[in-house]
Amino acid sequence: MSRTNESVPETGISRVHRLETPVEWPPGHAAAYLLGDEEPICVDAGMVGDEARAALFADLRDGGYEPADVEHLLLTHVHIDHVGGVRPLLETASPTVYAPAIARERLSRDLETVRSETRRNLTEAGLYGSGLERAVDGVLEIHEGIRAAFPLEDVDVWIDTDEPVSIAGRKFDPIYTPGHHVTHHCYGTDIDGARVLFAGDMVVEPFRAAAIHVNLTDGVRDGIDAYRDALERLDGRAFDRVYPGHGPVHDAYDETVAFALEDLADRLAECRDRVASVCAEEGSASAFDLAVDRTDHPRRQVMELREILAALGTLERRGQVRSRLEDGVRLYEPT
Repeated sequence: MSRTNESVPETGISRVHRLETPVEWPPGHAAAYLLGDEEPICVDAGMVGDEARAALFADLRDGGYEPADVEHLLLTHVHIDHVGGVRPLLETASPTVYAPAIARERLSRDLETVRSETRRNLTEAGLYGSGLERAVDGVLEIHEGIRAAFPLEDVDVWIDTDEPVSIAGRKFDPIYTPGHHVTHHCYGTDIDGARVLFAGDMVVEPFRAAAIHVNLTDGVRDGIDAYRDALERLDGRAFDRVYPGHGPVHDAYDETVAFALEDLADRLAECRDRVASVCAEEGSASAFDLAVDRTDHPRRQVMELREILAALGTLERRGQVRSRLEDGVRLYEPT
């Protein structure tokens, strides 16, 4: 199996093989899974790049499979660390590719529209000048990288939200779970008498994946609400084992969903308190002021803005903060 499986729980079911590829951010890996049915099914494809390709193929072979054995590829969402291995698998095998239908709409958007929306939202957040342009270019590179890694024309089956899908005779139940990403789906199925969830970047233990949702395009302020709705959609369901895209395989489904809901509530409270703190000194606060208050690393500040804008959007809809536009910048203060 993978190089780090000795430090995480085993998958628990012999027909499920964990495939890890390295990423630069914590926890240092992205996990895909090979379900060893008569027609092998791969859930997600790991990170992009030569190192990730080698790791993915090595883990397949450690599980007793050649890359060419993969007959089906099921994707949870279109982040680069989950679709990065799509092209290598397509070049090596001929899998039937299944992906959420919403990904087709999102990745078909005109990139100039994406750029325009990103610049407008970052301007409102308080960025300007060369810092603004660097941030816009960085976000567009992410969009372009995903499109290069994930060819829409090679998707064979577009999955409709909450409509069961049959793959080689196996029934998967898609659960639409946006917030971390607007395309995100978890997939429930039964294996050897156990109800299991291929969770992507939801129900990750022991942390909550960030509310990236639509990155910094229009809709960024809906990310926290979408995330909460997704968790509430998961809450109350029953799964014996969870196969997440990061962190260990686990059986703490209920506890992990509850933790993520609590963590979202804590994030909102923290954002509200930061608005009050900055306003006490400055009179008002931009989203970028809150990002600077959180970290002094420029790249991290832009990454933080996605959750900060989402939290501010929720807080304003709840009447806990109010905002006004001043010279193109949206300024917040507590109500």
